[in-house]
Amino acid sequence: MIRLSDLKNGDVFKIIEFDRSCGNFKYRMQDLGIRKGQMGQIINKSIFGPVEIDIEGRKIAIGRGMSKKIYVKKFECPVFK
Repeated sequence: MIRLSDLKNGDVFKIIEFDRSCGNFKYRMQDLGIRKGQMGQIINKSIFGPVEIDIEGRKIAIGRGMSKKIYVKKFECPVFK
């Protein structure tokens, strides 16, 4: 497992777990439509600003701090185009 923040542009991932140190974080992610088991891809991750991801066809921008609390499994072959 690695953090979402460790991925690069174009990387494909599956959400495995959320950081448990912040009790409400899991529910905040659910409010945004981000849940365990979903597949996604990094659309834009620059030096500054939010991390833009595509989760099952929906584009979502999340803060860098949030991206450090999402644990994913990286896939080598591209699923999305």
